[in-house]
Amino acid sequence: MHIGFGIDGGATHSRLVLFDAQTKDRLLTLDGGPSNPHSAGMDKAWQNTRTLIKQGLETLHLSEERLACGCLAAAGMGRESEQAAFAARFSAWLPCPVKVCTDAEALLAGSLESLHGYALIAGTGSMALGRDKGGRLVRAGGLGHMLGDEGSASWLGWQAVRRALRSEEHRDLKTNMLPALQEHFGLNSPQGFVDWFHQRFDKSKVAAAAPLVLSAAARQDELAFDLVNKAARALYGLVESVMLQLPLATRQLALGGGLLERDNLLRRQLLEMFSAGCPQARFAYAKSGDAAWGACLLALDALEKQAAL
Repeated sequence: MHIGFGIDGGATHSRLVLFDAQTKDRLLTLDGGPSNPHSAGMDKAWQNTRTLIKQGLETLHLSEERLACGCLAAAGMGRESEQAAFAARFSAWLPCPVKVCTDAEALLAGSLESLHGYALIAGTGSMALGRDKGGRLVRAGGLGHMLGDEGSASWLGWQAVRRALRSEEHRDLKTNMLPALQEHFGLNSPQGFVDWFHQRFDKSKVAAAAPLVLSAAARQDELAFDLVNKAARALYGLVESVMLQLPLATRQLALGGGLLERDNLLRRQLLEMFSAGCPQARFAYAKSGDAAWGACLLALDALEKQAAL
């Protein structure tokens, strides 16, 4: 039996799937520590990745020599410079081809059960990605909260605070969000945001404020509604950019990330924009485990490409 592995590497934990590389039967699913080098650091991320693979093989009483292919898909691994360090460590350890890529590419493959199509992720951050049958990738966004992440949860939370403070000074649309935002950040007054954002900034805490914005928008809060509309337009723009750069005959789009995995005003507005601007688009909503299985499909693709050389 030839074994393959796929890993969905997250900032807080990772998921490994071991599978039969000939039948595609899933043999084992196992969770481990974070393998995103931007959150855990390169050495710790590598240690967690190696440990997870070893634990999976030991559980099935298999040796490393049985591995035929693999793929690590993690946020922050979308660029060649980010992939090179991990790829070099895999090459020094395992005798099989191992693909290193972004989690968006794996989510696309796993959700669509296809290696070509489009994906949009809107969670803590945001990005869109397209892949054609030849393996060419085009992406938009994914620059992090300091340079982009428009339409994401961190963007919504950050913009809500900025604009609620402006509203307090009668420089923006009316809103009732400020007390709820103060409570979320544990502040006694609006002035507390200055110290928090400049001295104690925590992106995950900012992103966790996004549900407050969505709830306020659903209650027709003027500022919150405007923010959600702008977020939907920004996310639509990411996909539109990718589709213009990489036009595919079939407009299949995987939607993933916490903001898009359930029905809410943001997702409804986004779908309305697609209905008007790209009515041929067909959607697949990412489920838990899709990215890990997508990594398995990408591992098989790497094996087939090596065999073709």
